[in-house]
Amino acid sequence: AVVSTQSGHYGRDIQTYLSRMGIQEDSLKMTVEKERLTIDEVVDKIVDRVSIKLVLIYIIAISVAYVSAPQIYITVFTGFIPYGSWKCISPRCEALLSAVSEAGNGSTNSSFYSRETMCDNDLQARVDFNWTSDRTTFSIDWDIYCGAETKYSMVSSFYFIGATVGLAVSSLIYDRIGRKKGAIVGGFIMIAATAAGAVVPSFELMLALRVVQGFGQFICWTGMYCWIIEFAPGRLRNMASAFCLVGWGVGYLISTVFIVYFIKEWRAIFVSTAVACVLCMIPLFAFPESPRFELVQGKEKEAKKTLESFSLICNNHISLEDVELVYEERVQSVLEQVKDFAKYPTMLKETLLSMLAWFIVATVFYGFSFGWSKIGKDMHTSYLFDAVGKIISYAAAIPACALMGRKKGMLFFVAIGVLANLLAMPDLQFSEDWSLEHVASLIGMMASAAAFTVIYLYTSELAPTTHRGMILSLSSSAARIGSFIGPYMRLLYDVADRRVPLTVFAAITAVMGVAVFFLSDTTGRTIPETPKDVEIQTGNKKYQHIDSAI
Repeated sequence: AVVSTQSGHYGRDIQTYLSRMGIQEDSLKMTVEKERLTIDEVVDKIVDRVSIKLVLIYIIAISVAYVSAPQIYITVFTGFIPYGSWKCISPRCEALLSAVSEAGNGSTNSSFYSRETMCDNDLQARVDFNWTSDRTTFSIDWDIYCGAETKYSMVSSFYFIGATVGLAVSSLIYDRIGRKKGAIVGGFIMIAATAAGAVVPSFELMLALRVVQGFGQFICWTGMYCWIIEFAPGRLRNMASAFCLVGWGVGYLISTVFIVYFIKEWRAIFVSTAVACVLCMIPLFAFPESPRFELVQGKEKEAKKTLESFSLICNNHISLEDVELVYEERVQSVLEQVKDFAKYPTMLKETLLSMLAWFIVATVFYGFSFGWSKIGKDMHTSYLFDAVGKIISYAAAIPACALMGRKKGMLFFVAIGVLANLLAMPDLQFSEDWSLEHVASLIGMMASAAAFTVIYLYTSELAPTTHRGMILSLSSSAARIGSFIGPYMRLLYDVADRRVPLTVFAAITAVMGVAVFFLSDTTGRTIPETPKDVEIQTGNKKYQHIDSAI
C-alpha cells in the first residue's frame, strides 16, 4: 500500500520522521497492480446512463448523416422527367390530341399528356411539344426522355460506382489515419463535387461528377459510422446504429420537403445541398479520434486521454491512471489484413455472407427508392411517404433488436420483405392514387430499410476492431454494387409485367435470409478486437484451446 505523505497532519508527521531517519519516501512505495479492463468495459463504465447531454452529443456527431440522403437522391428531383407537364406546338401533336378528344375521352390530361403518348408517337421536344413544368430539371435541359430515359437511371447509379471505389480504398484511410480524419477527407471531396453540380454543362460531365460525389460521401459517412459505433457502449450500440440511420431519414425527409416546395431550379438545389454539407461537416473537427483505433495503433496514452475526455462530457469522470487497457498492438498493412482472412476461417465466412446480405438489401432498398415514379401516381407524394416510412423503419429497428436480437431481428424483417413483395402482385386499386401494389411496396421498402439498419450494426459487431474498417468497406462496396443495379429495376416496369420486378425482389430477399441464417448472433457479445477473438467467440475449439492455455 502507498501511504500519502502530502496531505493532512499525519502526513506531515510521517514525512518528517522519514526524513530524520534518512529514508526516501519513494523507496517505501510499492507498485500497485493496475486494473486490467477492455475498452468495452471502460466505455460501459463511462456511459452508465442515457442523459440528455449524451443524446445531444450523438445528434451532433451524426451531422454527416443528415446530408447523406440528399446526396444520393439529389438527381431524383433535379432530373425528374415531367411526362405529365407539356403542351402541343406542332400540327402532328395537335392532330393526336384532337383524335383523343373525338374518341370521347374527357380525361385528356391523364390519357393524352403522358409518357405513352409522347414516346409511342416519337414526339420531339421543341418540335412537337414544349415542357410546361414549373420546375427546371437537367432532363429537360439535356433532352433526357423516352428512348434516352436510361440516362436518367445512369446519373443515379453512377453515384454508386464512385461509392464502391471509395469504399474499396477507404480501409487504407480508416486504418491508417483514423475514422475521424478519414471522414473529413471524404467530406471535403463530397462538398467540392456537390458544389460543382451547380455549373456542370452536360450529361457526360454530370456522370463524372456523380462518381466523385459518391466516392467522397461514402468515405465520409462510413468513417463517421465506425466512429460512433466504437464510442457506444454495448447496451446502447443498437440504439446508436439506428440513431445514425434515423438521422439519415430525417435528412431525407427535410430535403424532400424543402426541394419539393421551395426550390424549383435544379442548379440551385446543388448549391443549397453543398452549403448544408459544409455546415454538417463543422462538428467533425471538434470530436476526438476513436480510442479503439488509437489502441490498435499502440497509442494507449492517447486512447486513455480520449476516454477520460469522453467521461467528462458524459458527466461521469473516470481516471484511467491505474487502469491497463487490454488490447493487442498491431501495426497493420493491407497485405497482413488480407492474409488474416485465410488464417481465420470464421472471419472469412462471415465477411462473405455479410457482403452477400449487403448486396441484396441495397438492391431492394434502392430499387424501391428510385422506382416510386413508376409505382406511385404522384412522384412527390410517393417520395414523401418513402421518407416517413424510412424514419419509422430505422426507429423500429431499435426495439426489434432489443427484443429479438441481431440475427432474429434481421430474419424477421427479411420475412416481412418477402411477404410484402408477394402481396403487391394482385391487381387491386383502392383509389386513383393508391393501389395494393403501392401500399405493399411501402411495407416492403420499410422492411428493407429496417434490415439495412440492422445489417450496419450486425456487421460492425461481427468484425474485429483490427479489420473493421476493411470489412465495413468490403460490405458497403458490395452494397454499392447492389445500389448501382437498383435504379435500373424501375426500367423493368416499361418492358415487362409489373410482377417481374416484384418477383425478383421477393426471390433475392429470400436468398439474403439464407445468408443471415448462417451468420453467428452477436447479441450480448463484446466487440471482438482481433480475428482470434472472432474465432473464440464463435466456438472455434482450436483457438479456445490456445486462449485457455495462455
